[in-house]
Amino acid sequence: MKLSRTLTMTVLVVATVGAGAGTAVAAPNAAFDPLNPPVSTNSQVAATLFPGNNPKQIAFDTMTNEVNAGWNNGGLQSTLGGAAMGLGIGCVSIFPNFIAGCIVGGAIGTVVGAGQGIMNGNPNAAPAVQQFFATP
Repeated sequence: MKLSRTLTMTVLVVATVGAGAGTAVAAPNAAFDPLNPPVSTNSQVAATLFPGNNPKQIAFDTMTNEVNAGWNNGGLQSTLGGAAMGLGIGCVSIFPNFIAGCIVGGAIGTVVGAGQGIMNGNPNAAPAVQQFFATP
């Protein structure tokens, strides 16, 4: 009886969080335009401290603007959904030690959900991150 009640409550919580996250992603953020990101003050400071073009700073500014656009267009909702799914799967799959499974599953689900949300919110985020790491 206790196991069925626990599983039922877990499924209901995950379904509720998933439904809330699904409805929250329906409208993209119209206030932020990923094609015209705001000018970062970091690039102005870098231009003052390091005269000339600093390609690493430019790549960093581009990466942060693209990741921010992806986060604003659905990153938080996907993070919550991923956390709920990871928590549910972790609690159920590692049955003898379900507390550790819930913690590990929740952490992994949060990271995966954040990554998926940012990449789905802005497809230009992944190339910007790769360009940042490739810039010497």
